[in-house]
Amino acid sequence: MSATPDFPEPSASAKVRLVATLPAARTKGNVEVPGEVAGMSEQDFARRYASMQRYVGWTDSDAQRVAALWPLVAPHAKSLIEDFYAEIQRHPDASRVITGGLAQIERLSQTLREWLTQLFSGNYDVDYIARRWRVGYRHVEIGLEQRFTSLVISRLRTGIKQALCASWSGSPEELAVALGSVNKLLDLDHALIQDAYEFEYVRRQRQFERERGERKFRHLVENASCLIMIVDATRAAVYFNPYAESATGYAAGEVERAPELVAAILGSGEAELRVAAVLAGAGPAAYETQIERRGGTPRWINWTLSRIDGIDDEPAVLAVGHDVTEQRRAAAQVLQANRLATIGEMYARLAHESRNALQRMRVCTEMLTDQLVASPDASELLKRSEHAQHDLQRLLDEVRNFAAPIVLEKTECRLHTLWREAWNLLQSVRRDRRAELIEATSAAGGEPMRLDRFRMVQAFRNIFENSLAACGDPLRLTVSCRPITRDDATWLELTVDDNGSGFSEAAKERAFEPFFTTRASGTGLGLAIVRRVVEAHGGEVAVANVPGGGARIAILLPGQLQVSSESEANGASVGRLP
Repeated sequence: MSATPDFPEPSASAKVRLVATLPAARTKGNVEVPGEVAGMSEQDFARRYASMQRYVGWTDSDAQRVAALWPLVAPHAKSLIEDFYAEIQRHPDASRVITGGLAQIERLSQTLREWLTQLFSGNYDVDYIARRWRVGYRHVEIGLEQRFTSLVISRLRTGIKQALCASWSGSPEELAVALGSVNKLLDLDHALIQDAYEFEYVRRQRQFERERGERKFRHLVENASCLIMIVDATRAAVYFNPYAESATGYAAGEVERAPELVAAILGSGEAELRVAAVLAGAGPAAYETQIERRGGTPRWINWTLSRIDGIDDEPAVLAVGHDVTEQRRAAAQVLQANRLATIGEMYARLAHESRNALQRMRVCTEMLTDQLVASPDASELLKRSEHAQHDLQRLLDEVRNFAAPIVLEKTECRLHTLWREAWNLLQSVRRDRRAELIEATSAAGGEPMRLDRFRMVQAFRNIFENSLAACGDPLRLTVSCRPITRDDATWLELTVDDNGSGFSEAAKERAFEPFFTTRASGTGLGLAIVRRVVEAHGGEVAVANVPGGGARIAILLPGQLQVSSESEANGASVGRLP
């Protein structure tokens, strides 16, 4: 609403009388005090009406003069009211708001009579203002266009003038002054009704636009392919979109009730400092962090934090996160592929000369063996040379296998068959050892799966060889296999535990790094090959220490497996292989 021009103050008596009528309570009867609706105090609202009075030059004399006119107007009130509603019914745009027929017109007629009575009452207090504002609000509620307000006021003005002229007994000059006072009051009523109409109409339009904007925003964020969270100044989440629920595994209600979850999802630690800085007005913050998804794998999230106006215009933080886990994995795979390509290129250059050199060494060793049969010391040296040649050949073979591209040839296999085959292939290695393979498995290990038999046997063999080399006797290797649910998908979890000393912290960090080994004779490619094989099948592999001692290799393979309750009940059964 536009500002009202500043006119000279009304007489002291008029201003004091108006303000003195303000009620102590904020409501009077069933009439809403306009100041509450408009966001102004009662005093402010009274001053607003006083400003309107100044605009038209309203005085106490006008109020007294209008009050004295009611006896002349009252006999004509019925005809004024009938004419008012007869005219409304002649205009379709206006009559459409009369939905209750004659009964509604009778009620409205009584209301209009009360309005006329109040108009000529001479008492124009906050109660009077509230009733006029209520007329404006009601017009918005029923959808009556504002132009009809101007037209009906004009028609009432004409009717009142005709009634006064018909009943007037004084001089024409006094009649002109009286009509001037009536016109001022009708103009003030018209201004009040329009003011309320405009205020309520604009308020509803703004509310409509705000609600439409909120619907658009909600539709946008609820269908966005990124994590969106709004955090208020208390570090509580006031919004958590569906993608964020899927990416983190937490429902919106859980996050909104747990500030510690908000901190964990944003990355904890420095994330708290970043949120505080953004709330303080430091500008947007962007960073990448790793979060733990409930019941799933860690996820890498690229967060951008920005300050927005939250509830009640309090500052809040809009956190938008992009899941870059797959990009990071892809980048790691590209890096690994480049490394393997480099190894393969190097191996291709060395392979030919190395094989020729090894072949010549073997021929020479065999010839010397025949010639030095009578020399035990020399024969022992030749045996060591043969072992060294064998180790070098093994290294070359492992490098070749590691660097060569993996092309899977999948057939229908059962995991327990594959690990048993790998164990049997190591009979010569464990011939003089006290070693046993223990199967603590459910029927999951016997479910048919499409796997590359040769590659998976190679992976199991590498795992078993590591344990045979790292553990003393008696060696116990325990294989477990069970279905699990992670990230709303079914996986098969297979673990191989030994009873050795386990991994050191450094070994756990570098276990799958090519050429890393803690053994004097190891190549450092065994677990690296295991990871390549498992990842080629779409799975994952990790190392850990078994509670109570020992090392664990955990393999996850994707697959929809249906294990019966009977099979699960038998999952703890233990069998031994030689």
